[in-house]
Amino acid sequence: MKTLTVLLTAGTLTCLTGQSSSAATVTPTWGHWNSLTITYHCASKSTYYRDVWQRAIRQWNNTGVVRLRAVSAGQKADIELTSAQSITRAQVFAGYTDYSYYQRPHDNRIVSAKSILNRGILTGYRYTKTQRVNVATHELGHALGLSHSQDKHSVMNATNRYATISSQDKVALRGAYAHQRA
Repeated sequence: MKTLTVLLTAGTLTCLTGQSSSAATVTPTWGHWNSLTITYHCASKSTYYRDVWQRAIRQWNNTGVVRLRAVSAGQKADIELTSAQSITRAQVFAGYTDYSYYQRPHDNRIVSAKSILNRGILTGYRYTKTQRVNVATHELGHALGLSHSQDKHSVMNATNRYATISSQDKVALRGAYAHQRA
């Protein structure tokens, strides 16, 4: 019997800590969508943050593993992307992702996700636009099924706002979606 589990992922702590270090290892994964084509809707009213999300989407699409495809407002999207001045549940995080999934032995299937960028933290700690894109890319990584990595070069490292998608992040994404169809 499949059970639906709702999980709240820890947000990105890049504003409060420095980089961690470790040897390059494959980024851990926790689940995947049922398809290689995953829909999203960007609900942010800010053109600046819509551009941040678009750049992050382009980075994941450029891996060649998954295809993130926009849907219009009113259509059902797999992932909702937005920004907020503050995040009530996670006031110290630069970004945060909520997701729901079906828990199965050795295979969690994601059914919905919502990623939020915390404008108050990002502005207060003077993140550059590139760093904000990295945080958005990190949060999208969670929405795609990637977990935090100890590798300081991984975009999935929770304490590094400078990292972009690493080769190990790509390997992990390929592994998570190896048996999926477009």
